[in-house]
Amino acid sequence: MKILIIDNNIDPECWGSKDICNLARKAPDSTLYTRRAPQGDLPKSPQGFDRIIVSGSRTSSLGDSPWVGELIDFIKKAVELRKPFLGICFGHQILARALGGKEVVSVAAVPEYGWVQVELTEPSRLTQGLPPSFYSFGAHVEEVNQLPRGLKSFARSTDCQIQGFQHNELPVFGIQFHPEKSNTDAKKILKERKLTQSLSGLLNADRTEELYSPQVGETLFKNFFELGSNK
Repeated sequence: MKILIIDNNIDPECWGSKDICNLARKAPDSTLYTRRAPQGDLPKSPQGFDRIIVSGSRTSSLGDSPWVGELIDFIKKAVELRKPFLGICFGHQILARALGGKEVVSVAAVPEYGWVQVELTEPSRLTQGLPPSFYSFGAHVEEVNQLPRGLKSFARSTDCQIQGFQHNELPVFGIQFHPEKSNTDAKKILKERKLTQSLSGLLNADRTEELYSPQVGETLFKNFFELGSNK
């Protein structure tokens, strides 16, 4: 299985999306290919890959940088080719934009930073084996505000009504939360965030050890990798 991870991280210390790679390596008989979208380092075509994952980013999903446009074009091709696709946070937002235009993404009324309680609202192959409600890490100031045609929501939180969506016919998914983040990653992000906002503005910032569950990310990624391949 050839897994393409499109890394959109802006901070150099995060380049390579190691957190996503750690989960992707658990897929049997897999080879990982990590490419940097902000440097214009995208493959010419999605054709040769069995799974595609698009990472988060501090870049705005409403931006119009050349590399964002190139990424949107690449995503459109991947969907046209029916490739199993997973967008995470920025990847979730840019997937929705690729399929529905810029108007489906907006600044969130309430940004989510910290441990978000995610409620599953519809069955999804991506979330099979997870409880109806679970915690995962959130770190976003933008969100998908409406779903393009052909997509349906399967998860929400108190302040974000579209925490997860899927295509009605294709193995294409977007999730706003970060199941790939470890408790160490979460503590680092929250520590940095505390410098710019009060603790009251963060979600469950003092409950990382209690709320972190590696099974969330492992289950989601396992389900994604076990989807039928469409080459």
